[in-house]
Amino acid sequence: MKELIIETVPYYDDNFSYLIHDDQAHLTALVDCGEIDPVLERLEKNKWGLDYILITHSHFDHAGEIENMKKHFPDAVVVKPDGEKRLPAAGLNVKEGDTVTFGQREIEVVSLPAHTMFCTAYHIDGNLFVGDAFFSAGCGRLFEGQPADLERAMDKIASFSDRTKIYFGHEYTQANIRFARTIDPGNMDLASYQKSVDRLIGSGRFSTPTTLELEKRINPFLRIDRPAVAAVVDPGNERGRTERMGVLRMMKDNF
Repeated sequence: MKELIIETVPYYDDNFSYLIHDDQAHLTALVDCGEIDPVLERLEKNKWGLDYILITHSHFDHAGEIENMKKHFPDAVVVKPDGEKRLPAAGLNVKEGDTVTFGQREIEVVSLPAHTMFCTAYHIDGNLFVGDAFFSAGCGRLFEGQPADLERAMDKIASFSDRTKIYFGHEYTQANIRFARTIDPGNMDLASYQKSVDRLIGSGRFSTPTTLELEKRINPFLRIDRPAVAAVVDPGNERGRTERMGVLRMMKDNF
């Protein structure tokens, strides 16, 4: 099979949607639908239709334009987290372990409740689309979940192949790195990554996607067990792993 075509569609100040296209099957999926004009322009430019709308969570900047997009593509199937009542009722409700047929491929559904209690990622051919559950050098704020939820979500992401490409929902990488360097100041991989990302964004490009292999080296939320990170988060060595994860997230919130 030909490789999938994946295109990043930026919108608002720092959001990303993604188009996943299978050229052989003539199928296209959109990951998140916060603003339709940039997506419609890209679809028209590429001469693609739209077959699936994959929603990671209910926040308006990721799901606010579903109904307007459906006016343009009424046959597109909205794929959304099962139980999430804040999304339009019509669509395919999915949960952990479900799959969505995409030509000869399968889109795997990965539940990552923490940022919201229905956050959902989609995995296809080694590409993981995580919305706001995870970011390069960081993770999503806990609007609804608890530290134990965040811990489970980070462990689930870490269980994928190191070669996995991770596509996230906002360009927060520079800010995340600045925080991460206060937590893991001796991490030379992180220092090098900061220079690379500054060059990348300075040239008008994006830091998405990242790779799991890189994130395991630079992301403090995947390094909570590392002595250097634990020493900053829990200098008295008094907390368990879950509590440390919560403290780390609180430190980021207050940074």
